[in-house]
Amino acid sequence: MPIINPDPVPRKTRDFLIVCAIFLVALFFRLVYVFQYKASPFYSGPIIDALSNYTYALHGVRGDWLGKGIVAARVPLYIYFLAVLLKIFGTGFTAARLAQIVLGSINCVLAFFIGKRIFNRSVGVCAGFICALYGVLIHFDAEFLGVGLTVFLNQILILFLLRAIERPRGWKWFVSGVLFGLSVQTSPNSILFLPLLCVWLGLFLPGKCPEPAKALPAADTLPGLEKPAENKVRRLWRGFNRAAVKAIIYVFIGTLVTILPFALRNYFAGGDFILLSSTIGINLYIGNNEKADGKIAAPPSRDFSYGGWEDNVWVSSIKVAERESGRKLSPSEVSDFWLMKTLQFIMDRPAQFIELQIRKFYYLFNAFEIPENQSIYFFRVWSSLLHLLVFSGPHLSFPFGVIGPLALLGIAVYFRKEKGVILLILFIAAHLSLKMIFFVVSRYRAPLVPYFAVFAAAGFSWLAGLLWQRHYKTLLYSLLALAVLFLFCNSRWFGVTDDSRAEWFFKLGTSFKYQGEKEKALKAYLEALKLEPDNPDSQYNIGVIYLERGNREEALRHFQQAITRDPNDSAAYNNIGITLAKQGHPEDALIYYKHALEIDSEDVLTMVNLASAYIVLNDFPHADQLLTRAKKLNCVFAPVYNCRGVLDEKTGNDGAAEQAYLQAIFFYPDYFEAYYNLAALYERLGQREKMIAARAKASALLLREENK
Repeated sequence: MPIINPDPVPRKTRDFLIVCAIFLVALFFRLVYVFQYKASPFYSGPIIDALSNYTYALHGVRGDWLGKGIVAARVPLYIYFLAVLLKIFGTGFTAARLAQIVLGSINCVLAFFIGKRIFNRSVGVCAGFICALYGVLIHFDAEFLGVGLTVFLNQILILFLLRAIERPRGWKWFVSGVLFGLSVQTSPNSILFLPLLCVWLGLFLPGKCPEPAKALPAADTLPGLEKPAENKVRRLWRGFNRAAVKAIIYVFIGTLVTILPFALRNYFAGGDFILLSSTIGINLYIGNNEKADGKIAAPPSRDFSYGGWEDNVWVSSIKVAERESGRKLSPSEVSDFWLMKTLQFIMDRPAQFIELQIRKFYYLFNAFEIPENQSIYFFRVWSSLLHLLVFSGPHLSFPFGVIGPLALLGIAVYFRKEKGVILLILFIAAHLSLKMIFFVVSRYRAPLVPYFAVFAAAGFSWLAGLLWQRHYKTLLYSLLALAVLFLFCNSRWFGVTDDSRAEWFFKLGTSFKYQGEKEKALKAYLEALKLEPDNPDSQYNIGVIYLERGNREEALRHFQQAITRDPNDSAAYNNIGITLAKQGHPEDALIYYKHALEIDSEDVLTMVNLASAYIVLNDFPHADQLLTRAKKLNCVFAPVYNCRGVLDEKTGNDGAAEQAYLQAIFFYPDYFEAYYNLAALYERLGQREKMIAARAKASALLLREENK
């Protein structure tokens, strides 16, 4: 049978060679993947969370390290990490990825050390190479999603805990708390590990029970006055529990010391005291509502922001919460709003909630890689390596379809009171339990791969040991159990493999659009619409591209289709108004702008467009009221100032108009309309030199747009 204890005699040279081999193999395959990944539009056109992380990291590169206005929406450590990489290596898309794959290769080495420490060298070697060749980890190491950093911090934490419990010291438990605090600042998915860590410390931390004093019997030990139970509890508290309590206190202090600076940052930069993330409430609701299926992370509405790239889930959660509440809400109040909605769902539909939890438990161990931002199976189109290392067929989804059953077998056969084994099991249980509370996707299971790899290697070692020692009966039972686990992990119940190809092409179009390749984006959106004709998102985005191309009839048709499928699509109503205004129908445009504002009363862009329509109709007072309100809602939104400049010109205030146009350019240096209006103003005022400079800038911007 395989030995569960580490090798008694260290072999440093052999370990060094093993570490080098694992690292180089991991790095080689990750370099190959990055090289092939360059052919994908997602390489230089990241979308959704990857784009958010990259965009927010650029704020740090440009000096905004506090990230005002975005701090509450997500845990910040990975964004800071990415910002540092971009600051050191440049803001391109390659250097930061190369740094991440180096970190990912180190993670494979750490898996070796965990396996070696808990089991033996052979298990560690197998675990390290599994991670080196695990296609899902290879993919996420090349994405701007922070999975690699989370894996690194978690593995360092596990190794440090294993060392600390052998030679306990207060500072070691404090550092463990710091590591845990850093880990949850990259991903809060392991937050439930903290109470389980306290249990682990209580079980395994060695204590010293005091020897009973040799003295005459006390009065309370005389017949009729004995209190043996109280004395036993007291002795246990003095010895075993006292050491555990001290360690727990140090861990909590270390965790708080780490989390508190980020919470203070949230307070000073975002105006709200939030320990981790204000998206906890909305994520809880996404995973637990009457329309939830346990694996789709859809926003509560189709609202989004016009003020640059923002997380649409967060933006829509704010807008819906404020519409239903009838007032402005702080980030923590938004989170509380969705938390209460979730609790209401649980109380109103307990049977549906229980069915959801059963689904999610099944998804946790299913081999299919459930997509969140984008399906990993779509990326196989651009990478022959990923095509080989990640696939899903009728009877097998690789690699988890093999690793998962072996890992569950390893957990089953080695489930015993051994500190290293129990620590990994508790960490896995904490992580998976939180996923059951929220929703299950591949990206959030990926950080557990090193521990599944360790147990998979241990399970394989168990089978090999049984075969070597000719324990055929036990081997047969083990293989039967493995077969059952294999069928369970590779089954296709609850629609687990439902993966919308329409969504593939929609997100491909989003990537092309982000890069300015509008023709390719249009083709991708049209393909998505062909596969899913009732998707209002595809209709809307196709309409936007047709509007930008000047094909107003087609744009109008697609926007009308969008609001047919989603009557609350304020953006589509707004764009219908824009289309009608460009066709010379400002009165009709007013109707659609007003309807958009009825749906979303704080849509600043619609306010600007409505104000523009009022200006065309010479209704200057209403235009002035709208622009004043829009400025209060968003004082850095450049179109507000551009429209104000037009209004000032119309009312004969040329000086104020010039300042308004310049203010618009200040907030958006590449604002073509502001330069165009400014040039026209200078021409009318006879300021030739200023007119030439403004017109030259406008021409350059127009030429750049046409060359995209």
